[in-house]
Amino acid sequence: MGQLRRGGALAAVLGLLLAATASAPAVAAADADYRNPVSAGFADTFADPVVLRGDDGYWYAYGTTDPLREGERQFHRVPTARSTDLVHWQYVGDAFGADQRPPYAAPGAGFWAPDVRRIGDRYVMYVTVTDTTVSPEGSDFAIGAATAPTPTGPWTFADEPVVAPRPGGGGGWLWTIDPSQFTDVDGTSYLYYGSYYGGISVTELSPDGLRAVGQPTLVAIDNKFEGGYVLRHDGWYYLFASTANCCAGPATGYSVHVGRSRSPRGPFVDRDGIPLTASRAGGTPVLTQNGNRWIGTGHNGFLTDLSGQDWIVYHALDRADPYLDEPFGINERPMLLDRLDWIDGWPTVNAGAGPSDGDRPAPVTTGRWTSGSTPAWPAGGAPATGGSPTVGSLAAAR
Repeated sequence: MGQLRRGGALAAVLGLLLAATASAPAVAAADADYRNPVSAGFADTFADPVVLRGDDGYWYAYGTTDPLREGERQFHRVPTARSTDLVHWQYVGDAFGADQRPPYAAPGAGFWAPDVRRIGDRYVMYVTVTDTTVSPEGSDFAIGAATAPTPTGPWTFADEPVVAPRPGGGGGWLWTIDPSQFTDVDGTSYLYYGSYYGGISVTELSPDGLRAVGQPTLVAIDNKFEGGYVLRHDGWYYLFASTANCCAGPATGYSVHVGRSRSPRGPFVDRDGIPLTASRAGGTPVLTQNGNRWIGTGHNGFLTDLSGQDWIVYHALDRADPYLDEPFGINERPMLLDRLDWIDGWPTVNAGAGPSDGDRPAPVTTGRWTSGSTPAWPAGGAPATGGSPTVGSLAAAR
């Protein structure tokens, strides 16, 4: 936009902009460094993390049901944290109260591996319900959903599971866990779920995101992958999935692999052309331990900062402190954050260097005034009704 020549008009527009962002949260300097684990300020463990940017401009992180601190021994039912800069986090409460559960959940059911998305005018949380009333034997996992008007709730469970417990052909129940939602460019919504017993499947969702519709498609073989998460990049669909044991203390070998497809239903193949459904299961490594303190790097989520840089959030174990309390108890899995790079059409963490242990440039979460470029709102976000700056623009900057 050309330069405004009337001081009164400029002052008026600047006033409107300041009013629109007056309630925006403060952000740390964009050129600051950070060090993993980013959850250290509020939690010793924060497993299966996923991060969402709310309409209020804050970033929100959600973790699996565990105690947060060593010695606490109090389980948090989907603990939630908030940040202005993706580096400094504050615990803001649990998604669900001690007695809050969906009608189909058994007493004492836990909630694992949440995934939270904005669908329509509300937030939807998909979560593993670890025990239902379908079987008295337990392990009858289901995928549940809850809705809320804000990222911190209040959360209300849907009466029916999105994916009900599934009997296994060899007995028991298939591992219907680790949900992850994806909305395609045509507006179709999908849910990925599953684990080692039964593999990873994808199903289409109803427009409100609360019901599975049609027939599911197997996209990753059993006994190999769990924690699926799909990103679309340059016309390809990338299925990220974790493999190996998540929780074996100092012997944990968890890592993240990927395959890509031209369809959200697959088939997903790795760099060598091997499908993730092949008996010789494929998967191109994205994130694995590299010899520093971090082992068991996996169960990831993703976000994009205000400069357009992609980042991966995940949990890992410190090889020198792998348990939350006594040995062979709960594995201590804090939340880590690292840059996701795309090289020759394939994703990799820190250009292939893997998990970071040391100072790293922080994500871009604030902006500055420039002129003549596309407007972008700062961390406070645009007003709830939309809109954009009318003088110059706000471009992400370090």
